[in-house]
Amino acid sequence: MNAGRVDGLRRMNRPTLSTGLRITQITFVVLGAAGCAETFAVKNEAVPAEIQQKLQAQAVPAAELKISKGVLNVKARSTPPPEGVLKVPMYYENGIPHIKASLNGRKPKKFMFDTGATFSVFDAEQAVEFGMRTVPQVRPTMSGVLGKEPGMAALIPTVQIGSWRLENLPCILRMQRTAWGSGILKEHLGISVLGVHLAAANCKYLTLDFLREEVEFGFTRSFAGKTRKHMHQTNLSMQSGVPTTTLKYGRLSWPAVVDSGSVFGVQLDPNTARVLGYKNGGWQVGGNYLITGVGGAQTPTQANVRVLEFQALGLFGSYYPFAQVDVMPGPSRLGTYLLEDYRVTLDFEHGLLFVEWG
Repeated sequence: MNAGRVDGLRRMNRPTLSTGLRITQITFVVLGAAGCAETFAVKNEAVPAEIQQKLQAQAVPAAELKISKGVLNVKARSTPPPEGVLKVPMYYENGIPHIKASLNGRKPKKFMFDTGATFSVFDAEQAVEFGMRTVPQVRPTMSGVLGKEPGMAALIPTVQIGSWRLENLPCILRMQRTAWGSGILKEHLGISVLGVHLAAANCKYLTLDFLREEVEFGFTRSFAGKTRKHMHQTNLSMQSGVPTTTLKYGRLSWPAVVDSGSVFGVQLDPNTARVLGYKNGGWQVGGNYLITGVGGAQTPTQANVRVLEFQALGLFGSYYPFAQVDVMPGPSRLGTYLLEDYRVTLDFEHGLLFVEWG
């Protein structure tokens, strides 16, 4: 990769909110509101009883279910367009790509499209709003870097994305709500995320074209190859349900999630940082925002977020000189502050990751 792309590896520190399910993990970055983030109360609250009653009323009859050892066995039905490929607009907002989808025949609206999320995740209130069919017998526990959170399985009768129709799509409902602030300033942070399972289970490839703000789903067609001046490729595999590639530094290598639900650039998990010889060091990150998620919330200082500079980081099949990476909670991942410079293709068929620019 040419040295001119190095600025894509700098840490981003701008006002934003990001949401995503990282395998079974949800992480937010919330900018501090009035006053300092350190003094703003953030906590998880139980879903109100009246909402839980409505979820029970929307339950799938037991006779229609196939449940084995607490796991719901369901087959979603996909009807792609006859052309075998679909292009839809990308709405790149606050550092996260969104696409429009109609859930259960409702008016299409924008949802975050998060490749770092295995499954689609919604708040309990949204399940009521969109008429989702709940499965109260299946209660997955979502585990994150800050704790655990209860969930409930559900089925979306129909999902329409452009001319692509899905039926009986499984998803996970949050059985807690994240609240921040107090008194009249109290707000609930809602989650509505479309996960990568949409594409991985039904497509040969998925292209996130940040340069043209377009998302392309390849159903029966293979990836056609380069459309821009430059292109690099590297390995891609699905690990724990999310697309993963390899990063290298010196003689060591480690997996990183290709995560369109993260607004940061290159992120390094603390354990890998230790293995690389960076248990300590770098410079600490401050900022008037909270990193919140399953189990609570932390400021950057409490989470020990710090920035390291690598002389040469192996990435996208080449090397970036003087690359800055963020050591922070969660798995190693590549976020949109890096990806937004490229046309990014996840080639599920051939196990390859392509990035194009120019």
